[in-house]
Amino acid sequence: MRSFLARRARIGKDQREASRPELENRIIREVGPDGTRNTAFLDANPDWFDFVPRENRFFADWQRSSACAHRIFDHWAFDIHDLEDRGRREIGFIPRPLKMPAAKLALEDGISVHHLMERTEAIDAEVGLPLAWFFLMTHGDWVDPNVGDAIAEGLRQGRVRLPDRDAAVLLAWADKKYLF
Repeated sequence: MRSFLARRARIGKDQREASRPELENRIIREVGPDGTRNTAFLDANPDWFDFVPRENRFFADWQRSSACAHRIFDHWAFDIHDLEDRGRREIGFIPRPLKMPAAKLALEDGISVHHLMERTEAIDAEVGLPLAWFFLMTHGDWVDPNVGDAIAEGLRQGRVRLPDRDAAVLLAWADKKYLF
């Protein structure tokens, strides 16, 4: 998997670098009540070339979180693809949980962040993995990403707590989301 992740990062970086000449000339034109404003694309997106693929982030988040005490392959399978489409190489994977919770977790109207925390803790216990709900959320089918946003906001407001390493992973995700 290490070589796959290195290849994924390298291919993504090479593809972004190949687009540099076009992006250096791209202008974003905004029309508003005060007139028209032109902004260079790279000025509006200064971290464009610092992009980290979601596959690499998934593994990095695992290593930075409380889940790292568990072997990732005991909890996830990975459907890897490496193909070429219209001259462009596409490489990646879709993580597949080996154990799913009995019920999905969606953000319901009026639900408190404290109740969400109770539900995420129940998922972790059911799956047998700390922060399982987070990784199920990045997969997208079992935990609604809005749950992650609500808990991240609760953390920022000091209304709920997570272990520091898990809070850092969730807040980084909330600032720059990725999903499969």
